[in-house]
Amino acid sequence: MSLVEEIRRVLIENPDILVDVLVSRPEIVYKALAKLVPWQNLATKQDVGELRKEVEVTKEELKRDIRQISVKLDALGAHWGVLGEDAFREGVREFLREVGYKVERWLYYDADGHVYGYPSEVELDIVIKDGVVIAVEITSSLKRGDLYIVKRKTELYTKASGRLVNAVLIITPYINDKNPNYVKVMAERIGIKLVTPEEAAEKPL
Repeated sequence: MSLVEEIRRVLIENPDILVDVLVSRPEIVYKALAKLVPWQNLATKQDVGELRKEVEVTKEELKRDIRQISVKLDALGAHWGVLGEDAFREGVREFLREVGYKVERWLYYDADGHVYGYPSEVELDIVIKDGVVIAVEITSSLKRGDLYIVKRKTELYTKASGRLVNAVLIITPYINDKNPNYVKVMAERIGIKLVTPEEAAEKPL
């Protein structure tokens, strides 16, 4: 067996060696990439740093907007009992527009029954601000089973539109469950942020 073959065998049987080398000498990877793509297309450390700053700014803006929506939702919640479901949704959509979001009402025929288990029309609000895409479910009352419906709606939207969804929100004045805190935990575990009137009174996000 030649030396090259022996080295190849050792690396295949012990891949951790290769990982250790790349971690300790990351410039090897960068040089290899430079041969494959034009140098100007490679992200520098400065580029990555700027991108991280932009992401952090976006997160802070989103947190601020959610707090603002929660305060207004509290006010609307005091009157929502005299409003129909459609009027409630339009009221929340107007709040979203006020804080600078573009609101798109997405309607889609789910022929494969991905969301409900049978063919049906699916509706979801998509709000966009500064390139951030957020899927929003607006409902006057939330049950724990609704969480997975919203998750499947978002999956279907992503598949059908090809758009990356940066966050998923459910905006509601009322969690219809014997254990609302459990519903909040469930939502967090599957990547959904609940926006309720209580949000405004809770500690900073």
